[in-house]
Amino acid sequence: MADNKKYYYLKLKEDFFDSDELKILESMQDGYLYSNILLKLYLKSLGSSGRLMYRNVIPYTPEILATLTGHQVGTVEKALDIFKKLELIEILDNGAIYMMDIQNFIGKSSSEADRQREYQNRLKAEKEVLSISKKEETPKKEVVVKVVGCIEQDRYSKTFEDWWDIYPRKVGKGEAYKKYNTRLKDGWSPNELLEAAKNYRNDVQRTHTEKCYIKHPKTFLSDTLPFTDFIKRTDKESTVDTAESNENPYAAWEG
Repeated sequence: MADNKKYYYLKLKEDFFDSDELKILESMQDGYLYSNILLKLYLKSLGSSGRLMYRNVIPYTPEILATLTGHQVGTVEKALDIFKKLELIEILDNGAIYMMDIQNFIGKSSSEADRQREYQNRLKAEKEVLSISKKEETPKKEVVVKVVGCIEQDRYSKTFEDWWDIYPRKVGKGEAYKKYNTRLKDGWSPNELLEAAKNYRNDVQRTHTEKCYIKHPKTFLSDTLPFTDFIKRTDKESTVDTAESNENPYAAWEG
């Protein structure tokens, strides 16, 4: 049976490790690890003419490359950064990694000049596609942001937004708004709720309360009314309490 598969091999000249880039690379701490990673990336990219992108869709992350090359993730991350500085690789915005000068090392039937020209054209074409995509996406993003902004602005009342700005923890805004309106229906005024939020914020700052222990906004405004602990008592309430406190607690026991 005829073998119709294409085979590629890495063709290195005897002075490969004498290049300035490889000498600089191997002079570094862990340099021999970096050169080992570089060679493995060359080999990995042979079948795709120097382009590293899993199934042409998924970028090779440092974690994936660490698994494929048998090195630590941190070592791979440093190696990639150094490769970029030495212009041994180029990483596009879509995550595709191009091994520079790879066409000099690929053993295949077509001429070296043709391979080099084809590779550069491919790299240029992909860059142009990414550039065009960016230009087309930018206006859409701006429109989405503006629309969302309008929705958010119309969704919450002005008094609630003032309350939200003061409250020390920003989580569950929608649920908090429901509780806020419920408390207004119960007869609490926006000023009272705002005062409670201010006093609670001051208490959190004074006691250096950790974020995880700060009440969720919806909890602060819940039906058990924990926010009332942070509202100053009215003169009427104080008078009643004072009067009650001055009464003889044992009056009922006395005949």
